[in-house]
Amino acid sequence: MTPDTGIQQFWDDFKQLDEDIEYFVSARLFDGVPAIWTRNVEYVRWRHEIAQRLDVDPIAIQLVGSARLGYSINPAKNFKIFNEDSDLDIAVVSPELFEAAWLQLRNIVDRHDELKERKTYLRKLVFDECIALDIVLPHLSFGASWAVARDEIIELLGEEFNDRQINYRLYRNHGALREYQLSSVSKARDRAIEEGVDN
Repeated sequence: MTPDTGIQQFWDDFKQLDEDIEYFVSARLFDGVPAIWTRNVEYVRWRHEIAQRLDVDPIAIQLVGSARLGYSINPAKNFKIFNEDSDLDIAVVSPELFEAAWLQLRNIVDRHDELKERKTYLRKLVFDECIALDIVLPHLSFGASWAVARDEIIELLGEEFNDRQINYRLYRNHGALREYQLSSVSKARDRAIEEGVDN
């Protein structure tokens, strides 16, 4: 195991939370302060500022991924530790925006080559009630304003986060976001067991 992997850290966190996938998602992915947070920035305030810029309720904003935990739980990324090259993944929960984006996406996906090439992936995510806005944002009616907000979000975090990529994921509801995270933690648990870190 190399130092840039968080598989052991994931397993230690998972064991500390009774090896309960649902409890892990609640405790580590939806409550508390993300691992990357500096003391001089309030997470709740940051969520509030993002929500204002995106015109959604602050409760609809969640920082997820390696920025949340300090390591990735994606086995394909080898449980990579959050570092200076890591992206920030922001989940946005909004039934209204999801419906609007889905309708727009249905009308534009076949008109743009870069979207046609990813159509299968986009369909799979929509089936899971998620839209990968990092792929389709420039083509949506609210894309320009959310792109501006993305730059402001980085400024709110401070210089150490300059040049970070921000990826938005739009979820139909909180249940869809939770199911996505439960699936991810389940896969991470299975991989950790396969790797033998549970000994």
